[in-house]
Amino acid sequence: MVLSPSMIQMKAGTSVVQGMAIALTIFRVLFRLHIRRFWWEDAWAAIAGLCGMAHLINSWVHLFSHGTTCVVAFWATTFTSTCINWTVRMSILFAIARVARPTQRLFRLFMGFAIFFFLMWGGFIVQKARNFESSSDWYQLPCPSCRIDRSMAAYQLATKFVADTILVVFSFRLIWNVTLPSRQRRMILAIFASSIIMSMFSLFHATAHFLFATWTETVAVNLEASFCLIICNLLVVVTYAYRVLNRKPDDPKDDDYSSAIPSVPTSQRLTTIALAETSASLRPFDSPATFFPDRKEDTRSV
Repeated sequence: MVLSPSMIQMKAGTSVVQGMAIALTIFRVLFRLHIRRFWWEDAWAAIAGLCGMAHLINSWVHLFSHGTTCVVAFWATTFTSTCINWTVRMSILFAIARVARPTQRLFRLFMGFAIFFFLMWGGFIVQKARNFESSSDWYQLPCPSCRIDRSMAAYQLATKFVADTILVVFSFRLIWNVTLPSRQRRMILAIFASSIIMSMFSLFHATAHFLFATWTETVAVNLEASFCLIICNLLVVVTYAYRVLNRKPDDPKDDDYSSAIPSVPTSQRLTTIALAETSASLRPFDSPATFFPDRKEDTRSV
């Protein structure tokens, strides 16, 4: 395959964005490990970062190789891009769960949404693999690649839209129903905005596919994966920047400004939360028993 200068420039430009996304992921993981606040959403972000590295490497291999190597690189590139999109959404879902500090009922609902996300993700992976395997003619192309059909593209867009709608609705509900401290409110607003932005990139990708704009679609795939990863990690990077630039004398040294919201009985109105109490209530959630506060904490006046 003869590569034009414009193709190389396009790939180099998208690779810069991908490199920024991977760098932010590395920073996020190291920072959260440093302050000992590595949670489930950070683990999903780390998986997304690993997929981002694999996607970047294999996309360049696919561009310059041929034969079996090119085919394998294409498979790896197309599946890692899907995994990036869904692991980022899983990370944001668990970020909402941690900040919201839900009751047992909400915990089950969040776990149900996580399973639902995983099923949509897995279902698309299976359908995509079957679509590629249905015909092996594309293996013989100079630069082997295969497009999914329109029905699968519509399914992909629909599942992403449903997932983003769930993230937006839950973020909005947390802001609408409860008076939150300003730090938690900023965190929820960031999640709200990030979900909308991801939907816009998904729409751009789908539009390019339906218009049969091959190189535009290639750019759209790279940008969607890269910006989803950037948006996911900005939730931590922005709070870190705020922590550095706006620290107050009474702020805890290891506070990442995304502490969980202590839950209270439904008969009480949440007005204010002491920062010390909020920071002390943080703990990893390995099970429902550690995910939400104990009953003694629930009956404690705020």
